[in-house]
Amino acid sequence: MQSEIPSGGVDVGRPEGVRFGLAGIQTIFGIDLRTLALFRILLGLYLLADICLRLRDLTAHYSDAGIMPRMAQLNHLSAGAVSLHLANGSALFQAGLFAMAALAATCLIIGYRTRVATVASWILLLSVQNRNTFILSGEDNLAVLLTFWAMFLPLGARYSVDAVLDRNLDTTDNRYFSIATMALLVQGMSMYFFSALLKSDARWIPDGTAVYYALNLEYMATPFGLWFRQFEPLMQGLTYYVYFLELVGPFLIFSPIFHRTLRTALMVAFMTMHIGFWAYLEIGLFPVISIIMNLTFLPSWVWDRADGWLARRRVDGLAIWYDKDCSFCLKACRLLRMLLFLGDVPIRPAQQDAQIGPVLEQHNSWVVTRGDAVSLKWDAMHPLVQASPLFRPLALPMRLAWVGRLGDKAYDIVAANRQFLARMSESWFPWRPIPIRAGRFSNGLAGIFLVFVTIQNISTLPFANWQLPRQFILVRQALGLYQNWTMFAPHPELTSPWPVIEGRLLNGEPVDVYRGMDGRVDRTKPKFVSAAYANYRWRKFLSNLEDQSYLPVRPFLAAQYAHYLCRSWNADREGGERLFTLEIAFNVEFTPPSGAPRVASERIVSSYDCFLLAG
Repeated sequence: MQSEIPSGGVDVGRPEGVRFGLAGIQTIFGIDLRTLALFRILLGLYLLADICLRLRDLTAHYSDAGIMPRMAQLNHLSAGAVSLHLANGSALFQAGLFAMAALAATCLIIGYRTRVATVASWILLLSVQNRNTFILSGEDNLAVLLTFWAMFLPLGARYSVDAVLDRNLDTTDNRYFSIATMALLVQGMSMYFFSALLKSDARWIPDGTAVYYALNLEYMATPFGLWFRQFEPLMQGLTYYVYFLELVGPFLIFSPIFHRTLRTALMVAFMTMHIGFWAYLEIGLFPVISIIMNLTFLPSWVWDRADGWLARRRVDGLAIWYDKDCSFCLKACRLLRMLLFLGDVPIRPAQQDAQIGPVLEQHNSWVVTRGDAVSLKWDAMHPLVQASPLFRPLALPMRLAWVGRLGDKAYDIVAANRQFLARMSESWFPWRPIPIRAGRFSNGLAGIFLVFVTIQNISTLPFANWQLPRQFILVRQALGLYQNWTMFAPHPELTSPWPVIEGRLLNGEPVDVYRGMDGRVDRTKPKFVSAAYANYRWRKFLSNLEDQSYLPVRPFLAAQYAHYLCRSWNADREGGERLFTLEIAFNVEFTPPSGAPRVASERIVSSYDCFLLAG
């Protein structure tokens, strides 16, 4: 371990034990650089998945032809909030911004210009969330918060293109501490702790019936969740488990006593809880982003053991030789070593060896040696892949004759264009150091925002009764730092709705507008109520129309949705087939206490004339 530690100068790699004082704080609130790399890759993959899922409803959710035209959203956008997506209402413009976000997320995954990619991802994620705020959930809050804190961290210090381009980064210690690492970890646990404080209803404590009520929300419950409802004692036990894990777990995970054991056990406990949420409830990617957050607690000893396991499976005597006058060649070799998890396999200039140098010059090829065996061109890939602890199974098909021919052709193309690739690499992939150490300004800013989000969280508690200053709210909305962890708080919802939207055509015929079908609406309860919604974002929007807590904005939301339904129906219909009127209603089933019968009633939101709406 070198003398200069990237945490600000204090060695955080000391033996396990009871830690107090500065060293203990840095161990408890530090994050391994390899864990940050995992966080970067998974966050980028999450952002790509989020983009793909949003693209399903590109026109309906983000264009002026959808449920929320720009002027409608602007009239209900919080002061301080901004959105690039509000600059233009066409679906093509929105698709262009989605493509930019996908590019930034891809750069984040591979770790290319990581800081810039993180900032761009945060801006575009906040922007798309502000484009339509009526389809958001806790998943979106957590994602933008994690991306915000990621901007303060050296995410590209390990397993990245940026790391390949830093000649000296391999010598830095893996253990890292800054105020931003503390903020990221505290942010994650704040979600659980404040959620537990907001779960104040007796259905949580002392009754233990909250999970029963949650699984009876059939408009969210999965088929597995519906099946699990028969085990009432287990549901009561899970209620207590979730509540006390959220209440006590955030403190124990930062405990200086038995720190290693408690941190690992609680990290696994929180992740298994989210796996349970995913199995029981259709709540989008919330379990995924929550598990990603929990993995930021992955301790160094896990990586150290993994490195030891990988080292035992590496092949001795392996070396990579490159042309010392080819900077591009060195970068390519370093990138390949990283991708194949080859650890400290040496990369050496061929000209330094009296035997290897002439071989490289004669064949115009890089060289890979394994003991006395010498491999060139595409064949040189085989011993490297065979030595890779993860990609070793690919070594066998690489020996196929046709794969070898294609590989040699590809290598010859690269070799023939080496000068061009060298110039391109100097422009796009120059050698550059990655700043690891957090400066005073960065630490100070992260500390200010940590206090900021803590104040925001405390203000959500009923007993706080705080009136936050307008300037505070403007900053909060501008940076996406709003959070109010009220999922199933103070208790799970007690009603489960599904939409019933009947219309009348100009020719007088009834139609099922919601399903886009002719004939009267089928009002019978679906076998799986959750399947009545296209996806979780549509579920969020439509349930807002029925939710009594949305009464102040219900007329606005219902009118926007009715206008969208009328436009969509009449876009490709003429004459008497055009939609004349529609009625938005929901069948709402109240969740009774265990053993009591379930009763559904129809709740009419409003009726609309399509031609008056169009006028």
